[in-house]
Amino acid sequence: MRERPTLHSVAQKAGVSIATVSKVVNGITSGVSDATRVQVEAAIEELGYRPNRSGRSLRVQRHQAVGLAIVDPSPRFLADPFTTNLVAGLCNQLNTNGFGLLLYGVMPGKLGESSLIRQSEVDAICLNPSGERLERLAAMELVSGLGQPLVVIQDRSVDNLQDVCFVRQDDQGGAELLAAEVMKRPCRRAVMVIADIPWPAVEHRVAGFKKVFDRHGVKLDFIRCDETNSQAITDGIADYLDRSGVPDVLVGQNDQIAIAAIHLLTARGLEVPRDVAVTGYNAFPFTGVSSPALTTIRSRAYELGVTAASALLDRLERGAFQQREYVLPLELVPGNSAP
Repeated sequence: MRERPTLHSVAQKAGVSIATVSKVVNGITSGVSDATRVQVEAAIEELGYRPNRSGRSLRVQRHQAVGLAIVDPSPRFLADPFTTNLVAGLCNQLNTNGFGLLLYGVMPGKLGESSLIRQSEVDAICLNPSGERLERLAAMELVSGLGQPLVVIQDRSVDNLQDVCFVRQDDQGGAELLAAEVMKRPCRRAVMVIADIPWPAVEHRVAGFKKVFDRHGVKLDFIRCDETNSQAITDGIADYLDRSGVPDVLVGQNDQIAIAAIHLLTARGLEVPRDVAVTGYNAFPFTGVSSPALTTIRSRAYELGVTAASALLDRLERGAFQQREYVLPLELVPGNSAP
């Protein structure tokens, strides 16, 4: 039996990019010359990729599926509680409305080689990017170029992309709430423990802390480590304490980091928050194991998934996104670890 033709095989046959084929299939004329369109349609007809429903133009078949690409170097990316909550929100909202979710864990720099891009059989795409800002922009442009509706999760809006919606939580605002809570006590130096790969949400959190700390003259240091490895977190904090001494505040990028920090500080004979204030971020259920109870921010990962799915479903029904960007507000969860 002959292998079913894909976007990739059509692109090879026509001698054009996959994005160009997708534009022709979706009836998008922007950036596609008449000659190229005819060339692609000839390849589609020869390979039998899509039926010509109208006799004049080619239209996409509904697959009742949405693709989610999570760009993350960790093979255990689903073990992250933020990611699992995000995926659960997306999946449940889509399933309730008759759609499935195809999940792709993608290594940084490999998005263009993923089957989501090369052989996409979905009606729309969600992208959760990581990396430096330019890398994330390149990923957004690549997926946007496929000509399918796109929701970008947890990054700021980009003006020049078409048929794209951005869904994120207000991580900068959440960090400002935490920093203001910390500043209820004297503070001259703080250290923030963050992942060794750039995530847009973490960039926003850093911006929020810096905004408040700079206003109060607080020096902010950074510890970068593998956030998925508890030993790496502990080693990074221990090395900082040995080199720089005890800060007034230790800020965890997430609650896992904050809990590991509390355990290490306690083992060294330091009391939280008397000697060091500690803050976390996310307030997922497992944070209840922290002693003292964490001062943190309640993230809305599940709601982000629901919002992204709802935006895409509405787009598929109406033909256009109703909003360019959705920003979910966050709330402070007071605890005993700070101030």
